[in-house]
Amino acid sequence: MTKTVRRICQIIFLAFFLVLILITAYPFEHNLATDFFVQLSPLVALGASIASRTLIWEAISFSLIIIVLSIILGRVFCGWICPLGTTLDISDVLFFQNRRKKASNSPRKIKYYILSGLFMTALFSTQAIYLLDPMCLFTRTVVLAFIAPVQMMLKWLNELGTAWSSGTFEPTIWLGTKISSFLGMRPFISNTQVYFRSSLIVFAIFATIIGLNSISRRFWCRNLCPLGALLGLFSLSPILKRKVGIKCNECSRCTTDCKMDAIPKTPRLTQATECIVCFDCVEICPQNTVSFGIRLKSERHKETALDISRRHVLQGAGIGLAFAALVKVDPARKLAINGEMPIKLSSDTLIRPPGSVAEDKFIARCVRCGMCMKACPTNGLQPAFHEAGIEGFWTPILMPRIGYCQEDCNICGSICPTNAIEPFGTAEKKHIFIGTACIDRSKCIAWYADKKCLVCDEHCSYKAIYWKVVDGNNRPFVNEKKCVGCGICEAKCPIQPSAAIRVFSYGDKRHMTRDEQKTWSEN
Repeated sequence: MTKTVRRICQIIFLAFFLVLILITAYPFEHNLATDFFVQLSPLVALGASIASRTLIWEAISFSLIIIVLSIILGRVFCGWICPLGTTLDISDVLFFQNRRKKASNSPRKIKYYILSGLFMTALFSTQAIYLLDPMCLFTRTVVLAFIAPVQMMLKWLNELGTAWSSGTFEPTIWLGTKISSFLGMRPFISNTQVYFRSSLIVFAIFATIIGLNSISRRFWCRNLCPLGALLGLFSLSPILKRKVGIKCNECSRCTTDCKMDAIPKTPRLTQATECIVCFDCVEICPQNTVSFGIRLKSERHKETALDISRRHVLQGAGIGLAFAALVKVDPARKLAINGEMPIKLSSDTLIRPPGSVAEDKFIARCVRCGMCMKACPTNGLQPAFHEAGIEGFWTPILMPRIGYCQEDCNICGSICPTNAIEPFGTAEKKHIFIGTACIDRSKCIAWYADKKCLVCDEHCSYKAIYWKVVDGNNRPFVNEKKCVGCGICEAKCPIQPSAAIRVFSYGDKRHMTRDEQKTWSEN
C-alpha cells in the first residue's frame, strides 16, 4: 500500500514539474513559483551562493525544506519527489524489465567524489553545479530537447482538430472543437515555433543517463548524482529507520532488489545514506518482516557507516580545482572598457537578458536550467556556445536574428531561480542597457544605395533611430542614450543573411546600477 502511495506521489510531482515548465510562458499571469523544483535543490542553493559569494535567499529558502526533510526522514526527496528519479523508474519499467538483477557491487561512492569536486569549483567561483545537479539537468533537458518537438506536435494536432471541425461527422467535429479549444487556451503554445541550439547534445546526455539503467536500476542516482550524495550526508542518521524483524531468514531478496544498493549482503543492515525510503524491500519480503518506523536513537549495529576514501575525496576536489582553473583560462576573453568600468567579454555578440547581473557574477549564479529560454516569447534567448567562453557554456544569450527582447516582457527576471537575472519592471527596460545597435553602412541600403528603408526606425519602440541628411540624403543613425540593445531592429532588418544593423555588447552597462544607467541615459 505504501509503495502505491509513493508511486502516486512520484507521478503527481512529475506532472507538477512538467506543468510548471509549460506554464512558464509569456504573458506571465499567475503567482506560481515556476522555478520551484530548481530551488528545491540544496546543491543549487549552496553551489550558486558559494560561487557568487552571495547568499541567494530565494534559492536557499525552499532548499531548507529538503534539508530538514532529509535529516528527519532520510532521502525521501530522491524516492518520492525527484522528477528525474521518477523518470528513471518509468524508463526502467518500459525498457529494462529483462535486465539481469545483480547483487550489491555498485561504485556508489563516486557521487561523493563528484560532490567534492563540484564544491571545489564553487569555492573558486566557477559554476559547474549545472552539469550534474538533477534539477538543473532535467529542467534543461525538458526545455531544450523536448519543448520544440512537443510544440510542433501540438500545433499539428491543432491543425488536425481544426480540419476535423470543418467536417460533417459529428464525433469528429466534437473532438476537433475540443482539441482546438484546449490548445487555444494554452499560453505555452507560442505562435512562433521554438528552436534551441544544442538540443541534440542535451538529449544525448539525457539518453545516456536513461541508458545507464541497463546496468542497474537508478544507476545515475546510486552512483553519480551529486545531489543524492549531498542529501545522503544530511541523512546519516534519520529518525525514520528501516526495521528488520526476527522472522528474517536472510533470503537476500531485499538485497538483490534494492534499487539503490542500500542493503548490504547482510539484509538486517541498512546503508542509511543510500536508502531513499521507497518501501520496495517492505513489499517484496516473503516473511513480511521488513518495515519502517520512527527511532530516535542511533542504531549503529543496524546501519552501515558511510565509508568514503579521504584520498578519493581529495582527488575529486583536485579534479574540481583543475576544472575551475581550465575554464577560467579563456584566451578569447578580453577586458573591454565600457564606460568607467572594464568588463570581460569573449564575444562582441554576447548579449545577456535584461536584468542580468554583472558578467562574472552572472556566470557564477546561472545554473543553466533554461527556464528563461523557455519563457522568452520570441525564442531570442538561446544557450551560449562560444560567446561566453567555456565558463559561460549554456548560459542564456540574446540572439536578435532569431528573436528580439520584447518591450513589454519581463518574465525572464521573474523566474530565474538564482537571481542571475534580477526581477525588473517593464517600465525599467528603457534604462537597462544590454547592448547597442550599430549600422553597417556597407550593407544598409539607406547608406550605400541611397534607397528609402525605414524598417529599423519603424520597429524601434525606444525611438533610438534618428535621421540626418548626409550627402543630400537621409541616413539613419543610432542614439546610444536610447538604444538598450533589444535587437528588434536586427530581427526586422530585411538584409539577408546577416542584418545591416546589429546589436553588439559594447553597450552593455550591467556594471552600473539601474539608477546609474538611468542617469547616464538622461544626461
